[in-house]
Amino acid sequence: MLTVAPALLVAALLALTGTLLVGLTSVLWSLVRAPEVATSPQLPAADRQAPVSLQSTAHAGILLASLFLVAALSVRTVARGHAPWSNMYEFNQAFAAAILLAYVFLERRVAIRSLAPLAAAVSAALLAYTLTLPDTLKPLPPALQTPFFLIVHIGTAMLAYGIYAVAGVAAAAEIVQARFGDRFGWLPAATVCRAAAHRAVILGLPVLTLAIVLGSLWANVAWRSYWNNDPKELAAAATWLIYAAYLHVAGRHDRWGTGAPWLLVAGFGAILFTYFAANLVIPGQHSYSGL
Repeated sequence: MLTVAPALLVAALLALTGTLLVGLTSVLWSLVRAPEVATSPQLPAADRQAPVSLQSTAHAGILLASLFLVAALSVRTVARGHAPWSNMYEFNQAFAAAILLAYVFLERRVAIRSLAPLAAAVSAALLAYTLTLPDTLKPLPPALQTPFFLIVHIGTAMLAYGIYAVAGVAAAAEIVQARFGDRFGWLPAATVCRAAAHRAVILGLPVLTLAIVLGSLWANVAWRSYWNNDPKELAAAATWLIYAAYLHVAGRHDRWGTGAPWLLVAGFGAILFTYFAANLVIPGQHSYSGL
């Protein structure tokens, strides 16, 4: 059964590649339309955006890739007998799936369908990296042999990471659109990007908080201490503070408020640091997760 999982990963990566190609087509379409838009400043916003058919096709690629990834994770769960996120090979798949599912959830509430290629790019990068890693089936380290915490702590962390990846993508798009006056029809308007990013933060902060609390409880079970000043613990705390700082300044209308999207970009950078550096580069109690 486990031999099916790599094929599902490749299928997901191909679906995401299709979404990226559609996104590139949207960019090219916008460039062709740029002279007309430049000479018609009163052109309706709908006419400045990429065609709905392109956006729908890109969105369909996200949905297809999501199905393939959920299937791959389900196969791995059945084959291994535990949650499919005990090493980087598995983490990456779960992270990529969480990004896509977070995008799908938010897209139903805010008009961010044209962000599909950017969400796909982040997920595709994770999957491409996954396919370079050895798919070794090793026994769980002793610290991970607690099924409840393995499921809920790492599961909520992956979900929070996925939500904040979408927030980071939306914030980056807002920065670009705000700088150039919503010139790029292949991106949502700056106000739409801000609304999506803000909703993502509101949704993600309780999830991230729960992940940190559950991690502390698990640390006490595994290492007899709630807090060990481990690099990953410190990085996770710093990440939480960045998103809390965002909520503090998001509603302001001064220079601090205009810096809010930059905090979300920094927050996603902190997530990537926590995810990669604290697992693979900096020695610590969580270094086993880089296996």
